[in-house]
Amino acid sequence: MFGGTDLNRLADKAAVLLICFVILIGYEDFDVPVVALLVTAALSSVSQSFSARISLISEIVMAALCFAYPVFCCMIPLMLYDFLRDKRPWIAIFSAASVIVYAGNFSTMQIMLLLCGALTAFIMWRNTSRLEEAEKKLILTRDNSEEMNLLLQQKNKQLCENQDNEIKLATMKERNRIAREIHDNVGHMLTRSILQLGALIIINKDDAQRESLLSLKDTLDSAMTSIRNSVHKLHDDSIDLKLAVNEAVKPIQESFNVECDYDFSESMPKKVKLCFMGIIKECLSNTVKHSSGDSIKISVREHPGFYKLEVSDNGSCGRISDSGIGLSTMRERAEDLGGIINISASEKGFGVVVSIPKKDNE
Repeated sequence: MFGGTDLNRLADKAAVLLICFVILIGYEDFDVPVVALLVTAALSSVSQSFSARISLISEIVMAALCFAYPVFCCMIPLMLYDFLRDKRPWIAIFSAASVIVYAGNFSTMQIMLLLCGALTAFIMWRNTSRLEEAEKKLILTRDNSEEMNLLLQQKNKQLCENQDNEIKLATMKERNRIAREIHDNVGHMLTRSILQLGALIIINKDDAQRESLLSLKDTLDSAMTSIRNSVHKLHDDSIDLKLAVNEAVKPIQESFNVECDYDFSESMPKKVKLCFMGIIKECLSNTVKHSSGDSIKISVREHPGFYKLEVSDNGSCGRISDSGIGLSTMRERAEDLGGIINISASEKGFGVVVSIPKKDNE
């Protein structure tokens, strides 16, 4: 299929070919001009349609035919268009020399038409070239605009995600603050009231009042239990493992390429989140201190029967020292929840894999 540029060139060539046909009308023998017209048109098509090497060969053949057969000089306007298009002015000058050599074979009218045809070919080539340049600039501008729009969309998306994370983090912090306020103020006052009431029950000798005091103590105990549950729920909900991991990796992102992969539900128990967070922080600390690599991968996934954490880096590592406090702490964290931890080290890097069963930690 032809593009817009090819169609423009074909239209230009059709106009120039018409001028060449008019020049050839001056010949009495019509067979030879027709052959020249067809041969030149065929070579011009080859020059436009095939590779640069074949195009050069076809144009050299056209120029050589001008010297071999004077009738081909009448086709110079069409040849000139191809020479200019492919930026080969030396062939155009070579072809023009044939007109000088065979000038006596042409009438004044034919020479004038040749000049007009050459000028027309030059003007059409220049206009088409400018149009092609304008189209290229337009396409480049459009592509740059689309690229900028994509970049802006990505930046806007990132800004929205960052804003959502900041809002979520602020919400979690506020929940923690409220939980602490309730625990420190209301909880302590209720505890003091329950202790005071217990003392009153012990020293009170009136059985009728004792029953009322016991009922009041049960009510306060129930209120205390309700507040404690609410505080624990607020605190559990305020632990966002993704945000906590993102905050933990921020200080090392200039030195390490950190990849995080999450696939777990919000119902993950608080103790599992705290276990994973502690192990991740210990792994990051060890990587910064001891690793020679530049990449860290963190994966947290929820499976039907267990939660799984994987942390690895690409730094070469030799034998693992079992006496390290950090490694012992990680093992204790996993074992306290009935989990299994596997720590490996090799020339390819250091890795930690933790599996925590669901049934014992719901």
